[in-house]
Amino acid sequence: MMNEKRKVWLGVGSALASTLVTGQVAADSPTHYSPSAAVVAPGPMMEGEGGEGEGEGAVSVNLAENDAQFLAQLGLIRGHLWVGMKLYQQGHIDMAKTHMKHPGDELYAGLVSAFEARDLPGFADELQALADAVNNDNSAEIVNNAYQALQHAISANEPIQQMSAEQVLKSISSMLVIAADEYAIGITSGEVSNVHEYQDAFGFQQITLARLDAINKSEQEKAAAEIAETRRIIEGLTSLWPTTTPAGTVEGDASRIYGAASRIELEANSL
Repeated sequence: MMNEKRKVWLGVGSALASTLVTGQVAADSPTHYSPSAAVVAPGPMMEGEGGEGEGEGAVSVNLAENDAQFLAQLGLIRGHLWVGMKLYQQGHIDMAKTHMKHPGDELYAGLVSAFEARDLPGFADELQALADAVNNDNSAEIVNNAYQALQHAISANEPIQQMSAEQVLKSISSMLVIAADEYAIGITSGEVSNVHEYQDAFGFQQITLARLDAINKSEQEKAAAEIAETRRIIEGLTSLWPTTTPAGTVEGDASRIYGAASRIELEANSL
């Protein structure tokens, strides 16, 4: 499994996307958003260390102030959980366990300072409860209840209702850059080389679609064309994941995801 540290820092995501070539949970309902009363407050710069050589030249991002990247980071957690629940519901319990985050994971730990600076509660308890329920082989009812409680807890920390469509689309572009990175590791020359990373990329793609539905009504109306085009672009990637548990050959290429990220960045910049 890849080192999570490289996922903590999405500060270069938008810049990368703009230079790249263009080229169902309740698990099927990936998120349950509610308006957040988040107050964006100044906070310390959070510096991430890149895993596997990816930290060189990375740009640090202040997640206490940058809503787009803060939302993207939360989206990555949602993506892990979404695909974990999808696998759980399909009976792939051992695979599901590998996607269940807990407070000790670097992806969540990298957000703690941002939660504190934004005066947000975080969702460590709910994250741990779901991980425990799945890892301890609790009943499906207990697992599903823990998942729903966690979705609501994450929503309470998300500033999406206060964000512009431009910010949300940039957040989506950043998530897709990370999804492309994961897919490139999961599928190599049309062969499945790392199913876990392939699954992560699937979860991230699904959450980007859910993000579009969560944009507030006023912004939905102002950016209707750009949001519709973004949806079309993301939905066009779905064939890259013919199943959650592939083996052998998969006709897919990460360049399609990188290209989608770049095109969505352009949509955001047009607003």
